[in-house]
Amino acid sequence: MSASRSSSRRSRTVLLAVLALLAAAALALLGLYAFIRAKAGALQAGAAFTFDYTVTSTSPEPSTAYAVLDALDALTGSVTGQSSGDSLYLAWYNVGSAAFQSDQAPGPDQAFTDLYVKDGLVYLNVRQIYRTLLSGLSAQYPVISSLIPDWGLGDYITQTQLARLLGAEPAVAEMEQYSAAAFAPGQMQRVRPEGALDGYLYFAPQDTGSAEIVIGFPPRSLFAEFFTCHVLVDLPGQGLHFELTGRALPGDYDIEAPASVMQDGDIDALAAIFDAVRSILAFVRQLSGAAQ
Repeated sequence: MSASRSSSRRSRTVLLAVLALLAAAALALLGLYAFIRAKAGALQAGAAFTFDYTVTSTSPEPSTAYAVLDALDALTGSVTGQSSGDSLYLAWYNVGSAAFQSDQAPGPDQAFTDLYVKDGLVYLNVRQIYRTLLSGLSAQYPVISSLIPDWGLGDYITQTQLARLLGAEPAVAEMEQYSAAAFAPGQMQRVRPEGALDGYLYFAPQDTGSAEIVIGFPPRSLFAEFFTCHVLVDLPGQGLHFELTGRALPGDYDIEAPASVMQDGDIDALAAIFDAVRSILAFVRQLSGAAQ
């Protein structure tokens, strides 16, 4: 294998790990909403939610995806968004949900990234991933800020474009086959997972592809102002286990697909941008090492 090909594969690893985390959260919340709207009448029209999440490894040796999430300080954080039917808006933050109760609550531009699921299509904000990663690198290596290439592409990328960029089907592609029918009460079976909370009922769909999802809630939530949830997601192929705890509030939301979507012809340019950043980072690290 050539050095350039090996470096290119390494440069994809961060994006793949981020996608694994986003896919797990999105699959869980889509399934959760499909399930609870049949159970709780107040959530029929739509729901807003805030969840804290934790990521743990299920492999004897932590997977590459887990190691990357650890390096990004993304093993814990929060997920916020809205659901309406099979549509979803999701934003991922590296801070806990308590931050949203303060006067300094983070805004959308402070999210690590966000995504939409609309009409069976997934749109990931790849520009925000780029900005977030570069912000962290610039804090560590200030000289990078004057060397990084400008962004002149669309903000969002589809799952088909991601597959082309990564050279493989990304984890987020699981959502393309998502069906609310899999989470209909008649398709769910009662389970008792490891780590179950006292007083919670747990259900699992019979078929969600390679992802394993368990949804738990206390029965009193069916009649409360908000719906308290405990969701467990396993991605065996990534060696990752996700635990989400939070609540959903009823609301009527109009979720539209993002306007700024990348053109298919720009995928090569996007790959070049990420490769340029990787090369610049390697160069700066080499200079820093030589100066010591």
